Amino acid sequence: MAAYVLFRKSNQATAQRNTQKAVSLARAAQRSAGATLRIRALAAQQEAQGHALMGNLRFAEAKFDEAHELAAEPDDSHADDALDLAYCTPTYIEMQRANCLIELGDPRTAVGMFEAELQSLPPIYRNDQGVYLSRLARAYAVSGEPEQAAAAADRALSIAIDTESARTMTELSAADKALQRWSTVTEVATFTGRLKLMSGTAASRPPTS
Repeated sequence: MAAYVLFRKSNQATAQRNTQKAVSLARAAQRSAGATLRIRALAAQQEAQGHALMGNLRFAEAKFDEAHELAAEPDDSHADDALDLAYCTPTYIEMQRANCLIELGDPRTAVGMFEAELQSLPPIYRNDQGVYLSRLARAYAVSGEPEQAAAAADRALSIAIDTESARTMTELSAADKALQRWSTVTEVATFTGRLKLMSGTAASRPPTS
């Protein structure tokens, strides 16, 4: 649990773009006594994200490789079952790597990775599919391919409508921002219109108890 808390704090630091703190906390999580394979994998990829945000490609890639190896190892201990970390798979690690490659200025490689990993993502992970399609859309947009970006974003939006996923909507907002310079492209305009309609509908709903 101590290792997991450190990992979560590192995750929060990454979201705040406090990179040094993110890396330090992730390293502490990996060193923590009793850290399971999955927690170590999550902490390693979190450290990789911190390095990526600092522009340290070599360190980021090394930690992503380590995280991938840890996530691929069988873990029969069930020590962290209560934390529901089954999502920590090699596919998950590669999706995080691909997202960081956008930040590191290599969106074309990110596109290929997203496309490949989405093919292996089990259908049961529908929310994750929406999130990753949204990130794929942003990668396409940053690569200068607005039509492909809009197609991926539109698929993600359909999933968000079905699942009411706040995570997917957040990622779609980032994709929409990346697509703004192509607002006159028909496919982009269609997606943007659907996204605005969906966002307006969600905002008008009464809060649930």
